[in-house]
Amino acid sequence: MRKVIAVAASVGGGKSSLTTALAQALGDAPVLRFDDYQTATRQSVDELEAWLAAGADFDALQAPGLADEMARLRGGPEQGGWLVFEMPLGRAYRETAAAIDLLVWLDVPLDVALARKLRELAHAASSEPQADARDALHWIDDYLGHYLTTVRKVLDVQRTRVPAAADIVLDGCAATGELVRQVLERLAEGA
Repeated sequence: MRKVIAVAASVGGGKSSLTTALAQALGDAPVLRFDDYQTATRQSVDELEAWLAAGADFDALQAPGLADEMARLRGGPEQGGWLVFEMPLGRAYRETAAAIDLLVWLDVPLDVALARKLRELAHAASSEPQADARDALHWIDDYLGHYLTTVRKVLDVQRTRVPAAADIVLDGCAATGELVRQVLERLAEGA
């Protein structure tokens, strides 16, 4: 059965970059991304506020098919190697928590993470036709409004719960290659 390395961070924290680079460094290990299954980002701001008010139970967030895909990718007893899991909730999500062998938290100041996300969005908008770029700018404006009222609260909950269960906390402002080196070093130590 494959062992699972989970990479967690805030939005814009570098999860995708590290996940991709780790998978390559581990010999093209399979990758599983929570975001491909989750439905929370389709909720309204009012629904997210209600979720926060009810105690922000990560297990209430839906990710249909995620556990089944994790089981498939981990394989049977004859399967070896690693599975890299991009999982912003780390072990705080009960459905997949027990499968995580090593949890990496990328510690990134929220202002840096937000700046990274905005650069990503701005880059995507700049490659769109003018009308689509205007729509993208309106979306960014809405996102920032929601960030100030709701998203920041969600990220604060994440930053309180997820790193506490991490096996390794890394400086998410470091270069991706350095982060990969540190994770591989930890694996060599027998993590």
